[in-house]
This record gives sequence, C-alpha cells and structure tokens, in this order.
Amino acid sequence: MTYYIDPAIPQWKGNLHTHTTCSDGRKSPEEVVKLYEEAGYHFLALTDHRKVTPTDQLDTKLLMLPGVELDYFVTRRHRQAVHIVGIGVDDTLMETEGIRETPQQGIDGILAHGGLAILAHPAWSLNEPEVIEGLRGISATEIFNQVSQAPWNGNRADSSSVLDLCFADGCNLPVLAGDDAHFYNGDQCQSFLYLSAPALTREHVMDALKNGRFYASQGPVIHEFSLDGDTVSLKCSEVEQVIFYSNMPWVTGRTRRCPNITEDAYKITPNDTFVRAEITDRNGKKAWTMPVFVNR
Repeated sequence: MTYYIDPAIPQWKGNLHTHTTCSDGRKSPEEVVKLYEEAGYHFLALTDHRKVTPTDQLDTKLLMLPGVELDYFVTRRHRQAVHIVGIGVDDTLMETEGIRETPQQGIDGILAHGGLAILAHPAWSLNEPEVIEGLRGISATEIFNQVSQAPWNGNRADSSSVLDLCFADGCNLPVLAGDDAHFYNGDQCQSFLYLSAPALTREHVMDALKNGRFYASQGPVIHEFSLDGDTVSLKCSEVEQVIFYSNMPWVTGRTRRCPNITEDAYKITPNDTFVRAEITDRNGKKAWTMPVFVNR
C-alpha cells in the first residue's frame, strides 16, 4: 500500500488557518492575501473568529476558500478550549441555530453548510484524547500550529504527542500544519500543507482535503510513504533527521540523523499498531506524514 504522492498529480501549497482585521488579526484581508501570494502559495483560507470573511472581491491569483474559526469551552477534568476551523462554508453558517453552543453542533453546522471541519491546535488547547476522539465529522487536525509558540504564545505548537495517544487508540485522523497567523511579524507563511489535486479549483481542493490527499510541512517534501509487509518506507527531499513514531515508547532503529537523507525505512514490531514519520531538514524545518495503521 502506497500513500501520498503520485508524481503525475500536481502538488499545491496552501494555508487553511489565518486571521485578519475582520476579527483579531493585525492585517487586512487584502494585506494578508498579498503576503501569501508573494510567498508562493496556491490557496488560502481566511478563518476569522465567528465570521466568514468575504473574499469574492479580493484581487488575487490565490484560490480562496471561505473559512471560519469557531471556539468553545468544554469541561472534563479541566476546562479546555476546543477550536474548530471550517473550510468551504457558505456565509450563512453563523445564522445556524445552536452553532455557538457545543463543538459538535459547530462541526455539524459546518458540514451542513458544505464545509469541512478541522480541529485546531489541540496541544495549545490542552485537549484530552477523549475529547478529540469524541468529535464526529472532523476531516483533519493540526499537528503543528505556528503561532502556538514563543514569542507569541507558550510553546505548545507541536500537537504530535497528544495525537499519538489518539492514534494509539485507533483514531485515524489526518494531520496538517497551519500558521494561525495573527501578528504578521514571523507567524505567517511558515507552516502549511502540500495537497495533491489534478487542478487548482475549489472542487478539486475540497475533494483532496476530504480524502486525505495532503501532508503537513514547513518545507521538506515527501515523495512516498508506503507500507509493504512489515516495512514502512519513506522517500523525501534531502533532510538531516528522520524519526518514525508508533504507539510503542521504545523501539530501536526508529531514528536516523546524518546529512542528505532522501530515503529511510522502519521495520514494524509485533506490538506496533500505527507508524508515522517526522522529517527535519538542515534548517530545522519539518514535515509530518499521516499515521499508517497496521492490521495484524
């Protein structure tokens, strides 16, 4: 079984989480769009808080996807935030009855209005696996959220540890990365997704998002991530570190560090239930694969 990149299908670079002066961002929609266009992005969603920001009149070559960020609090052992990003929604979403009450009602509303729901920054939000796994209808979650670290926040940008607990429970949740840019002094144009689609249209991009044809990156490119028998293989652009993660806390041979790595492999142990890879280039930029679930 081979995952990800068909070289015959174009890859597109995009960001699905950013804010403007229409909520709490420091730049206008016009300024934000210009920044991402100049940085070589292909598609972008403006996801202002509790507002679907109009994008039809923006002068840009980017494919603009309508978006919103909904925020909630839930209480289990502690009070935790749950933020849901809606992509591809129509502008009547916020008129939906009950959408402001619970995360699940927000997700249901996003789906009913033609969108896809993404769980934002679960580590920053201190989300417990039970809360994440209890959300129905989510298409993906952020494994890395750029603004959720110093100097803008405490260092909870990387959600991989909490998501590994979900993967260990069998929760098959695709992962992506996003900027969540607010300040535009270094939090923009840093963490994104590469998406495979035959054309840069809303229909094709939404279909790729719905079916998991993307991966999270800050620069490194993943060419192949495949499972064959008891071996998981990785091919990528040149990096200096590869780490294979699974549900097992200790496994030998899961890390490799040296210059110019372009491929690596991991032999599945009898107790592994999932495997994912994280790669890091010489500039410290990372990319993350989806988890591969091992059926025995």
